[in-house]
Amino acid sequence: MLQAVTTRSRRTNTKSSSQWGGNEICRTRLAFFAGAINSEVRFQLHDEWGDDDEIMVHKGKVPFPYSEALLTSKFCLHVKGYEVNTARLGDAMFYGCVPVVIANYYDLPFADILNWHKFAIVIPTLDIPLLKKTLKAVTPAQYSQMHQYVVQVRKHFQWHSPAREFDAFYMVMYELWIRRHSLRNSLEDL
Repeated sequence: MLQAVTTRSRRTNTKSSSQWGGNEICRTRLAFFAGAINSEVRFQLHDEWGDDDEIMVHKGKVPFPYSEALLTSKFCLHVKGYEVNTARLGDAMFYGCVPVVIANYYDLPFADILNWHKFAIVIPTLDIPLLKKTLKAVTPAQYSQMHQYVVQVRKHFQWHSPAREFDAFYMVMYELWIRRHSLRNSLEDL
């Protein structure tokens, strides 16, 4: 089934890419998550890392601009809550933060098109206690490469009106085109 991609619509701005997350040097926090603790996985994440100095796990809304946390973190955590999809992945990439998906069997958006292992880290929920060790094992060269890929692929998660070449609309259409045979066969079986 096609994974829905939920991203907030953003207007093109004249700011440079470093002001919108293209700069990896100003990222002083190892990892960041903010959101409702509304699932077992999020509870486990908060229980394990809620008081850590390098990984910020915040219940609910942060008392400072959300974009500031995304711009100053190397990795942004995407942890399944009560909803299937969220804007969190798109937001992280928009601000140049390398996504870390903590889930079992998560169908990543555009997985038929994009090689997620080049710009994200996927961790099973069982490995939450190993999160810091896993993230610190990423060398500066590996992180730099992942960050560059994030900056390159983030355009695929942005919606525009009217649609722009290679934006989320075109990605969804291309994904449907790739899956057209399996969709046709599935409909014929009904």
